[in-house]
Amino acid sequence: MLIQKGKYSYVADTQENDAVLKLLAAKGKKYRNTAYFKEVSPRPEFYDIYSDRQILDIITNLSVHGEVPLQYNYLQDGAKHWEDRMTRFESESVTNSLAGTIELLQDNLAAIDRLLKSKKKVNVIDLGVGNARPVKEFLGHLLKHGVLHRYIGIDISPAMLGIAERNIKEWYGDAVRFEGYERDITTEQFDDLLVSDMLDEDADQTLNLVLLLGGTSVNFRSSNDAFKPIFNSMHRNDLLIHTLKPDTEASRRYLDLGPKPGSISLAPNFKYILDLLNIDESLYDAEPGFDGDKRMRYVRVKLKAAVQIKFDLGGGKKRVVSLETNGRILLFRAWHLDTTEIITELGKAGFTLLQASLTEDRQYFLSISGVENRTDMERV
Repeated sequence: MLIQKGKYSYVADTQENDAVLKLLAAKGKKYRNTAYFKEVSPRPEFYDIYSDRQILDIITNLSVHGEVPLQYNYLQDGAKHWEDRMTRFESESVTNSLAGTIELLQDNLAAIDRLLKSKKKVNVIDLGVGNARPVKEFLGHLLKHGVLHRYIGIDISPAMLGIAERNIKEWYGDAVRFEGYERDITTEQFDDLLVSDMLDEDADQTLNLVLLLGGTSVNFRSSNDAFKPIFNSMHRNDLLIHTLKPDTEASRRYLDLGPKPGSISLAPNFKYILDLLNIDESLYDAEPGFDGDKRMRYVRVKLKAAVQIKFDLGGGKKRVVSLETNGRILLFRAWHLDTTEIITELGKAGFTLLQASLTEDRQYFLSISGVENRTDMERV
């Protein structure tokens, strides 16, 4: 319906006209010529690095959520980027996530010893193990007290597991045997790795100590996604040590996510997946920032042109993901939760808080939780 005003005609602002305009816009997208899109195809090594399941997950997340899950930046060369980042953190004199995590573990050794309840064997399960640097001194403490039984590192990246194994060997020689397992902690449980210990005659003297360090849980779309596989893998009397950066005025102002302090360009560990997808940096602008409404720190890119990614999965299987001009691709998120909210999220997942601690500058938080209220029927 048109409204005539003088020699000009206008589309009437009605519900029917709005529906028609949306339909026409959708048809316009459907029948755009191919010149509208900048067509790209993933580099050949993309198909070597990621499994079919992981590629499908990347395609689905790009299409539905406009994001690439953070863990896919840690495979192969991405592991080296992360190692370089941690090396920089270790050399800095300012507090960062690595220094904060180490400080919290060291400050809570007495509390951890008390919670171990004189167990003779402690299995350490390090989820998203990275390069294992945060737990170097902690493992030494358990080793000194003669209770470290197994050190299990779980990561999606075989290359990252290799770095962790190399570091453990360098630090402790044959005194600590690193057990690395390639798994996606967002979906896969780890209870099968502990069955033999739980069936031993001295199982009542064995405790599984699960580590989720560095804020991994707030990178997920929801806390439940992070905690559910962990809770379902744990036994009564097991412990979870969880560290992250809570919501503070300082963390809202700044978080070091660039290639160097103060940079607004993409760090190599975030740029890695875009390079593999063959999305050249000339096609996007980096957008690190903080969303005050969602209370979420993010790193994303804004596309300067419409991009069509053509995936060739072999055997005639092809998939296409179309992304619009000014569309965003989210590469990193960190929900900002205050300490009370962190404890609440753990409680929702079934955990019982046993110990909580902040660094001296109140910028990093540690919690120790148990699952003693659970029964075997709760493990689903």
